[in-house]
Amino acid sequence: MLGLNQQNAAKKEYEQQLIAALQSKTDWVNAQLGSVQSQLHILRRQTERTLTSDLPGDLRTPLGLTQDNVLMKPVDDGGVAVYYSTKSRDLSSRETKARQLLPLNYLFADLQQANSLVKQVYLNTSDQLNLLYPYRDVHEQFAPDLDLTSFSFYYLADKTHNPQRLPVWTDAYLDPAGLGWIISYIAPVYDGDSLEAVVGLDLTVEALISHLFALPQPWSGYAILVGKDGNILALPPEGEEDFGLKELTDGQYSFRHVTTNEFKPELFNLYKRPGMTDLSRLVAHQQAGLAQVNLSEPSVVAWNTVPLTGWKLLAVTPERALYLGADNFADYLQDIGLLVLLLILILLALHMGVHKARSHKLYRQIKGPLEYFDEVARTSLEDKTSSKKDLSSPVEEIHHLASLLHRFVHENDTLKQEMAQYQASCHKLNDYFRNLLNTIPLPVFDTDGEFRIQGCNRAFESFFGKTEEELRGHLLTEFIPVTPVDEGTFVKELVLASADDKNHPVSVVLSRSSDSARSRDARGRTLVGLLFDLSEQYQIRDQMKFDRDRALEASKLQTEYLQAMRRELEKPLQNILSLTEQIQAHPEQRERLSLQLKEKVDALMYLTRDNWLAGAAETNEKQKRGSLSQAQVLVVDDGPVNTMLAKSALQKVGYDVDVVNSGQDALAQMLEKTYQVVLMDIFMPDMDGIETTIRWREREKAMQLQPAAIIAVTANVLETERQRFFDAGMNAYLAKPYHPSELRSQVDHWRQQYEEGRVPS
Repeated sequence: MLGLNQQNAAKKEYEQQLIAALQSKTDWVNAQLGSVQSQLHILRRQTERTLTSDLPGDLRTPLGLTQDNVLMKPVDDGGVAVYYSTKSRDLSSRETKARQLLPLNYLFADLQQANSLVKQVYLNTSDQLNLLYPYRDVHEQFAPDLDLTSFSFYYLADKTHNPQRLPVWTDAYLDPAGLGWIISYIAPVYDGDSLEAVVGLDLTVEALISHLFALPQPWSGYAILVGKDGNILALPPEGEEDFGLKELTDGQYSFRHVTTNEFKPELFNLYKRPGMTDLSRLVAHQQAGLAQVNLSEPSVVAWNTVPLTGWKLLAVTPERALYLGADNFADYLQDIGLLVLLLILILLALHMGVHKARSHKLYRQIKGPLEYFDEVARTSLEDKTSSKKDLSSPVEEIHHLASLLHRFVHENDTLKQEMAQYQASCHKLNDYFRNLLNTIPLPVFDTDGEFRIQGCNRAFESFFGKTEEELRGHLLTEFIPVTPVDEGTFVKELVLASADDKNHPVSVVLSRSSDSARSRDARGRTLVGLLFDLSEQYQIRDQMKFDRDRALEASKLQTEYLQAMRRELEKPLQNILSLTEQIQAHPEQRERLSLQLKEKVDALMYLTRDNWLAGAAETNEKQKRGSLSQAQVLVVDDGPVNTMLAKSALQKVGYDVDVVNSGQDALAQMLEKTYQVVLMDIFMPDMDGIETTIRWREREKAMQLQPAAIIAVTANVLETERQRFFDAGMNAYLAKPYHPSELRSQVDHWRQQYEEGRVPS
């Protein structure tokens, strides 16, 4: 046991040495990346100054257009390469923009030459300009219409992906300029709120491997560099056999005319590799640590986190190499132990020889009482009802021991009975608790310390369409994408898909005990959770919002109507007031002014009868009145103001108008009357205007009726939304708020189309 403890202590010491060596290498990587970040900061600040400068820029560097209309620098003068895509918004201003930024040429060169890890420096503008150092034949590498903003080295810095405007590291991707697999450190360059450009420094995977693994290894093994999302950024040749991978090279991918993002295959993601679930979980959730894993042979993996980027640096070494010294030390201790054991056996043999005679004599003296004790023990075990009087012995100590044994057997039987009763009670309580959980309509579940589902109620089974046995042992995150809490209660709103493929907005409540006796080990504490379905609350909220919008729309329409009325009536009323004042001031002209006043009042009465809205002379309206006596119009709208205005405007010119407040009522009214024109509101509860129109058209075909003209009446919407109205079977569109004359014009037109049989269904 002592040798085993010493061996374990030695192994721990070697593991600590491995962790310390890994920390040193991690500090080196962090320092190198910090240097790259400092360089990018300089490039970003200088680019901002150059973009906002009023200086004319570089007017000497030759620039020209290719046959494909790409603006570029035709010769390598030791500076940057220039590529201006044909996707530019303003082709005529490309040369001016390029020359404004060409003074950055020397800074590009200094930054690239100052750091051996930096293989490429570039600037991409939102207008498709690319400055690249060192110089490359961009005409040969890039397609004429290449969209630079579609690559991760640009869009990861835009407003959508990076609203904080901070520099970011990309994942490994295929370089369109031909450098192979690279990792970029990029930063946005803004002019006020406008994203003008993205600057970046490229580090090739090959350079990372050559620099990182060229350092002396303090352990027998190799290192792996893993990105934040688990992608293997750098893998040396020693690790290719262990992981069954081969680092991607020029021989596997073509780097010419790359037009889309090409990322490393999924097999290069450590967190998604089969057979490495336990290691992936530890590396993903812990900043540093050490674990045993089986690769091509049993190995030890230690990892640490690069602070600046969140990358993981892994050290892999075979167990036999790491623990070689400890195993040799254990063998040495084993040899010493065998020697000591031999000496002890010799001394023991001598000791036994000396005491053999004395022991034989003592055995004869106690043989009789021991045989009696054996008989008493056997009797107690076989016959539990024997009484104390049968347990007599001439030796007082043996008699006392036999009595204790008898009592122990009796108490053991009593404990077994109590244990059986307790287990039955536990089963009963468990069944009661299970039945109680199943009566709860909310999905309830619990997990073990590693967040694997242990049990649930029927509501949880019904929601996910799986039985408790099928769910048990699965990670909670497979069904509910949340990060479980270490302690206390956690609430989060999510949208989950149920077994019937319907999305349900739910509130997830997780609770974990804070038992002080177990608080040091979070894995020993269970997690309990339940789901609240928020669908009904969301429906109530949406209905309230819908009702509010409808009320606002009705109020706006009524206001527009009253304002139009006020504008039309204001001038006649002013004329009447002026004539009244003239009658009072000139009594001698009372007769003439009274006639003028009567004319103004008659005109005002004409307006109040809404003839000003008709857009035609009174004689024309009277002629129409006879022809419209049989014209049937149906107004479908749940807004009382809207229906009142529409009905009033149409009835005054002779239309027979019916009003309903829902799609269901409209379909029912269709069976009662034949309508030439239908004014259909779009946004109605239960059944909206689009669904009502589809069902109306279906009934017309089933009943072989002449198609009615259906006019959509709603607030202004996008042109794409209007197309949905026509696709549903509507014939025209009228935006709210509308002038009554517009409404009558539409209804007159489509009534005439109906009478001529030219309304399409």
